[in-house]
Amino acid sequence: MKKIDLHIHTIASDGSFTPTELIEEAKRRDLSVIAVTDHDTVAGVEEAIKKGRELGIEVIPGIELTTYYQGERIDILGYCIDYKNDKLLEIIDNLQNSREVRAKQILDKLSDLDIKLDFDRLKEISGDTGVGRPHIARLMVEEGYVEAMQEAFDDYLEDGGPAYVPKYQLKPEDAISLIKGAGGIVVLAHPGIIDNNQIVKELIAYDGLDGIEVYYSKHSEEETQYYLSLAQENNLIITGGSDCHGPANEDKYLLGTVDVPCSVLEGLKK
Repeated sequence: MKKIDLHIHTIASDGSFTPTELIEEAKRRDLSVIAVTDHDTVAGVEEAIKKGRELGIEVIPGIELTTYYQGERIDILGYCIDYKNDKLLEIIDNLQNSREVRAKQILDKLSDLDIKLDFDRLKEISGDTGVGRPHIARLMVEEGYVEAMQEAFDDYLEDGGPAYVPKYQLKPEDAISLIKGAGGIVVLAHPGIIDNNQIVKELIAYDGLDGIEVYYSKHSEEETQYYLSLAQENNLIITGGSDCHGPANEDKYLLGTVDVPCSVLEGLKK
């Protein structure tokens, strides 16, 4: 039976696997099919696809777009996208530019808290990927302000924290339109971590939403069964994945640990 994981991040966003390392680790864990779904970027997709061909692992090109609805963060997954689509790349570029502005604002807030970080060094850490909070956390560890990345988030960078700055905000309908325009399949990510379940019910009624991420590392068995029923009742595609971010994060062992039925892959490809 094929092992699949359709929700994984790389260093292109806030993961710590390079795309090549991700494929190598997926091979070690006997995964047959994965999806690279970095936040607001497709920068890791091509390398992953190339390495996947070498090692016999199918890589589905994807993305996870960050949106906001009624004051709550809503992540929208896109699968089987044309990751070279001009409009998609244009919006991603705008999002990445806004990330750099945001990073400078976060550094200003940290400076007010007597944590002095060099932006040029931050850019070196992030490389060709957009600057994000994980890169800031790594620099805080490097400079000795905290002992671990999670401490940086817990004490400073988490949503609502003393150095938090909100992202440029897409709306769910924006993300749906963008993914559809790139020929992709639109899936509501991890509904179980959305605080207001009424929002979930409103979102599944959106024109253009194709599916729900039912199988997820933080869903309880009860939640999994609930969202499975919800998907079936609304004729929506069912997907699943671990949301693994790699070895530098607390979820380093998540890759491939969510039991995602092969029928999920069949439904996605239809």
